[in-house]
Amino acid sequence: MNRSARLLRLLLPGTNPLARGTDRIQGALLIVVLVLATVLVPVMLTFGSLTYSGLVDAADRHAREWVRTTAVVTEDAPAAGYVSRGEPVFATTRTTAEWRLPDGSTGTGRVPVERGTRTGARVMIWLDAQGKPVGSPGEPSDAVAAGVMVAVTGWLVAGGLLTLAYYGAIRLLDRSRARSWEREWTRVEPEWRNQPR
Repeated sequence: MNRSARLLRLLLPGTNPLARGTDRIQGALLIVVLVLATVLVPVMLTFGSLTYSGLVDAADRHAREWVRTTAVVTEDAPAAGYVSRGEPVFATTRTTAEWRLPDGSTGTGRVPVERGTRTGARVMIWLDAQGKPVGSPGEPSDAVAAGVMVAVTGWLVAGGLLTLAYYGAIRLLDRSRARSWEREWTRVEPEWRNQPR
């Protein structure tokens, strides 16, 4: 028997002419799981692509609508707290600052700064259409990373669920095979016990 035929018999026990009905069901289930896992690849790539496009569109819209300005820190930021391997665990914090709005008035609020930033320091911030501080619009590399993460994580989760369902079905089939074996043994065992030795 050549290698490919042997591999096919290992993967699909239902192809064996001596296979039981439960073996054929198990083979069919394996085919279904493999086909579904393959079909999920383009589906998850589509979700990843949609995520990427949505984030890029949002970043472009925010870059057009939001304004970048300089804020002046009006309160000392806390110093670096916990340190791991010489680096602060939390390198940024929020503190009070004020900035000039596009209409010339002054806005105040809490903005992200590096720990240890002193009063009077200048930091760059983004303001939304209402003049409130927001995060940066986002970089294309962030959108790429999010799209890849959605596609890969989605496929892994779906594949994991398919695998669990497959092994759950095998457990049920194994129980059915064990009960069938026990029934057959109960029927045959008295005849074997009475055979002369």
